[in-house]
Amino acid sequence: MIVAIKNAVLHILDPSHRLPVLSEHEMDVSDGMINTYLTTHIEKVYDDPAYRKAEFKSNSSLKFHIDRYREGEEDIVKLSKNIAERIFEGLLSTQDSSPCDIAVCELIINERRVIGILKLNNKTGFTHQVIKDGGGITNTVINHYSILPAQTQKITEYAFVDIEELSIRYKSAKYVIDGEKADLFADIVLECDYEISSREAVNTVTRTAKKITAENGGDTMETAAKIKECVIENIEQRIPFKTGTIADRVFDSHPVMKDEFKAKMEQAAVPDEIDINKYVTKKMTSNIRLVTDTGVELSFPAEYYSNSRYVDIVNNEDGTISISINNIGELTNK
Repeated sequence: MIVAIKNAVLHILDPSHRLPVLSEHEMDVSDGMINTYLTTHIEKVYDDPAYRKAEFKSNSSLKFHIDRYREGEEDIVKLSKNIAERIFEGLLSTQDSSPCDIAVCELIINERRVIGILKLNNKTGFTHQVIKDGGGITNTVINHYSILPAQTQKITEYAFVDIEELSIRYKSAKYVIDGEKADLFADIVLECDYEISSREAVNTVTRTAKKITAENGGDTMETAAKIKECVIENIEQRIPFKTGTIADRVFDSHPVMKDEFKAKMEQAAVPDEIDINKYVTKKMTSNIRLVTDTGVELSFPAEYYSNSRYVDIVNNEDGTISISINNIGELTNK
């Protein structure tokens, strides 16, 4: 991913002051410090597995303003003010009055023109203060109330809009607005319809499959192992992670459970195909980890779970479980 910043504007939003401090001019993105700060945060979140894909609603007013920006009828300052005012109005209606800064910029990412919106939450910190008086210098410590996220931190709310395709990827928190929970970016700023993120989808698939298995007296560990095996195959073949394949693999001989799983996937709005990204790869290629009530921990590849040549798990008649690890060539103390 190559990020180039064409322009950027920063606005200060503090709901406790009731009025935003909106900038009339762009930042100097040729300044190395400013450029590095923004670029670092963008690179941390642009391919974040927690982002959601979204599409503008037909009556989205932000879509109208981005169209005007693309056609040269608005500049970045006017567009950014519109975005900042939307966020500020949303924050004024919430129970959270935490201050933040909003950076709006045009980027070139993978040769695409993209509008980036970064919500930079402020925090309180401490800094030193030097006091000079007739008796000399006194150094002391004072509160600093508007510290931006450090470059090492990962911001939690952002949006990226492809200027030509008008496709959206975003992440936002839910706020209580006028007594109801609302997604600040999707409902207030972007006015868009969205899919759940890859991370949410994978977690929902795994959690739901295990719950259905447990409710029907099945082995949840075996279910988790089958899901991992299926996803690993998809990763190796470089094809999307399909919920239908999971249903067939996990509940192959249980049609009622399979139908329940499919119904819950539809109810949770989990897409039929889930992108294989870094999160999916890391989560699903990691070993199965078991912890016994006696304090013993075991970690092994998912494909070993159903292969007694390597791991044999037996449910004893007295309700206990026995685990046998077989065909070990060498033991290493770590």
